[in-house]
Amino acid sequence: MSDEADPPTRAILAAIANLRKEVTQSKNDICASIEARLLICTELREELATTKKEIQSSIKTLEAATAAHEKTIKELERSRRHNIRIVGVPEGVEGSTTRDFVADLLKDVLSLDEKPLIDRVHRTLRRSPGPRGPPRPFILRLHYYHVLEDILRKARVAKQLYFRDKRIQIFPDYPPAVAQRRALFNRARELLRNKPGVRYGLLYPARLLVTHNGTQTSFTDPKKAEEYAEQLSGPGSPTAAVD
Repeated sequence: MSDEADPPTRAILAAIANLRKEVTQSKNDICASIEARLLICTELREELATTKKEIQSSIKTLEAATAAHEKTIKELERSRRHNIRIVGVPEGVEGSTTRDFVADLLKDVLSLDEKPLIDRVHRTLRRSPGPRGPPRPFILRLHYYHVLEDILRKARVAKQLYFRDKRIQIFPDYPPAVAQRRALFNRARELLRNKPGVRYGLLYPARLLVTHNGTQTSFTDPKKAEEYAEQLSGPGSPTAAVD
């Protein structure tokens, strides 16, 4: 600022200089704020990218675990088709050699030619009952599927089986969902029982196959099976499409 300028001019010039400083400072402050916000945005983007990768990795891990569990479940269900359940055998009679005991029991009760080969056997894992409680069922896996079929066939033919004067029952050991689906056909099977010219069987997992006078009909719908069975009591031959 020139010393020769008059006081008003000096005052104006001083005000302009101060204003320039303030504008410069404001600009610097704004730029600093923008840079800080940009830095925060950059850090957030990096954090989001890292989080996204972590989530994607977790999802892949969960998907792999889920697929492994599904595979295990399917394998267990296929393996379970080799299992049978024996109900009614008193607690403690098996002693320490459960596998041999159950093999001998099946051979004697069902008059098998030889003892079946059993891979594993155990009582169900619920708490041991008291003296008045029902005994826990045996669940066993037979090594050969055709032996399982022979055992179940003989158990069906016998209808009533006894071990040491106690009635026992032998069933397939189906998964709970399959057992529930098969149970829905109980009424239809009851209606078909002892009808002349009728043979029937429940196929895995839940399909009722009925043969009437040489004609086969199958049902996956329990209600349709009941309707068909009821018609067998009436006049004429029932007609039913395979469902």
